Amino acid sequence: MNPDSETPSGSLSTWPHPGSAGIDPTQVPSGVGSCCSLTAIGARTLFCVAIVATGLAGYAFGVMSLRTQPNSVSHAAWQIPGTIEASSAVSSEKYSIATGMVGDEADGIFVLDHNSGLLQCHVIYPRMSQFMATFSVNVADGLGTGAKGGNYLMVTGRAEFPRASNRPIGANTLVYVLNNATGNFIAYAVPFDRTAVNAGRPQKGVLIPMGAGQANPVIDRDAAR
Repeated sequence: MNPDSETPSGSLSTWPHPGSAGIDPTQVPSGVGSCCSLTAIGARTLFCVAIVATGLAGYAFGVMSLRTQPNSVSHAAWQIPGTIEASSAVSSEKYSIATGMVGDEADGIFVLDHNSGLLQCHVIYPRMSQFMATFSVNVADGLGTGAKGGNYLMVTGRAEFPRASNRPIGANTLVYVLNNATGNFIAYAVPFDRTAVNAGRPQKGVLIPMGAGQANPVIDRDAAR
């Protein structure tokens, strides 16, 4: 009796051994192949369903997050101020030029002649489309020796001045001048009259020195002890 051709009682028939006579080793039972194919297809289907479900869950979470955020946050990020204040400055071998807010309606242009040391501020009246205000000073008086014919740097800045009748300073802008040779610097204010702009009256005056300093001060170590 061939043990490979018989099965014990109560058990399923066993597929003949591939080495048995008349059996092709490349052949497999049709039932076994179908079972493996169905198993592979089922696994792939479950995998695809899991991916789709994960994507839908992430999309739903993102939509709910956007809906729960207040609208003011998104609007605040795109708010543009109604008024933008800016100033600029540039220097060359002969001149330094800068701009700064002087009146309520226009900036002032500051021009410094390096050769003579003359600093001028010109302000335009927008309603008249003309330069109607001029203020000047010679920086040699404030920077001391070596101011004339020197090399300068000039910028503008902001300062809130109290309204005082004995020192009328209508503009909240300071112009700073630095002498590169000596390191001395000085700040000037503009005695701008805003009421003259409304009346269309021209203005002319002297820039007011507000303070001076030294970029390279000599430190007395003995006095500091």
